[in-house]
Formats: sequence, C-alpha cells, structure tokens
Amino acid sequence: MSFATASKASWHCLPVEIRILVLEILAGFATGSREWQTIIERHNFARVNLTSLRLADFGSIAHRNRALVRYIWLCVELAEYDCVECVPDGLEMMGISDTDNIRITTAFLELFSTLSAWEPSGNLLLDISVHSPSDSEHWFKYLTFGPDVPSDECDQDRCIEQSMLVKLDDHQHGWVACCEDSTPTSSAIDKVFDEIMGEGPFDDEEQEKRWWQQLPLVPAVTGVILRQQTRRRWKPTALALIFSHFPRLEETHYEPWREWNDVQQQ
Repeated sequence: MSFATASKASWHCLPVEIRILVLEILAGFATGSREWQTIIERHNFARVNLTSLRLADFGSIAHRNRALVRYIWLCVELAEYDCVECVPDGLEMMGISDTDNIRITTAFLELFSTLSAWEPSGNLLLDISVHSPSDSEHWFKYLTFGPDVPSDECDQDRCIEQSMLVKLDDHQHGWVACCEDSTPTSSAIDKVFDEIMGEGPFDDEEQEKRWWQQLPLVPAVTGVILRQQTRRRWKPTALALIFSHFPRLEETHYEPWREWNDVQQQ
C-alpha cells in the first residue's frame, strides 16, 4: 500500500460518527481481553469530561488509570433559569446566586481534593468552564458548550446548526426563522457575563482568600485553559489563587472577554 493510499484510509479521515461507532463496538471487547482493555482504556482516559455530578465518583473511577489522563474538562453547570430571570430586573436578581457560587466552590474543592493525590506523570491539562444550560435557550441561541477538542473531531458549524434547529422561531427573544432579529437588552447580556463569585458565597475578600488557601496543592496539573466559551467573568484575584495551587504549572491559555467599561477593563 502506498503512503498516499494509507493516509486517505487513516483513522482521522473517517467521519466522527463512524469513529464513535467503531470505538463503541471495540469497547465491548475490553471486558473479555486484557490486551483490548489496555488499548481502549488508553483512549477512554486520555481526555476526561467532568460535570459536577461526576466529580464525586471521579477519584475511584480513574484510580487505576490516572496516569493515562492528559486532559480534564471541568464543566461547572449552573442552575437553569426561565424567562423571568433571563433579563434580570432589579439588583436582587443580578449576579450569580449563592447557590450557583456554592456549586462552583464545591466543584473546585472536590476536584482539587481528588487530584492532590495524583503523582505528577507527564503533562496534565485542566480546562475550566462555567455556564448554565439555559444560556442558549433564551437570547443567545448560538452558544455551544463542549470540551476543547481537535478541529478534526468537531464540526463547529454543524454543532451550532443542530443546536438551533429546534429553536427556529422565538420572537420573545428576538429570533425569527433561526436568525437574530433584534439586539439583546443590556440586562440580558449582563446575565451571561456575571462575575464568578462576585457577590458570594464569601462575606469578603479575606474570607475568600482563606478558603482558597485551605485547598490542597495539585502538582499533577501542568496547564490550565480558560476559554471564551465561559462568558461569565473571572476575578483576577480568584485566578491568582487558582493558579497558586499548581506548583508545576507550565502554561496557561486565558481568553477573557473585554469588560463593558474602561475602568473595569483596566
């Protein structure tokens, strides 16, 4: 077989659906063959997607294969909200709720506690994102949320198209025939750009600092990704405290959104 023929028939040239189907079939052999188990686990554990619900069992599930993990996507999902909350009216409805802020701090506590027991083994990239599933149900139907995957594994245009097929008309939120017909209000924009842990769950910055300092160090992590997928804003002080827990940190990829006023931007 020539090199050209081999490259055209390579694994990465296959459509994503075919690759997933093949892997699902092969995964069945892993239960009966130690050789297949080794091959499949190397693939399954290389990239791990974690939601808040999966964090509790992550340590026990990955215990035997944690040396295989090279990428962790921590996806913190905030509570869903309705049309009353998608355009906050009044200060009492502004900002991330204490309940959601507790979800965020709990996720960090559980993840750091688990990863602190991992021995450093090569590179480990931690991808952190925060969003509500409702963010794409109201004014911002084009929003998509997923792990940071190679371009050959995800067709972004197709993902967006599929997410919008069931939302063709929503005049209440300015969408007509799958097109944005009017601009969202400033309150609607502020909703998805709320500051993470801005008004809670801590009483003041000193209490917040003490909370972060009591979390264990995580030597296994060597890289951190904070993508624009997260519209909600990270405080510089919170980022500094997060990064301080990674003594072997070698690289960061931070994609912040511009602030709405110059003072905050500075």
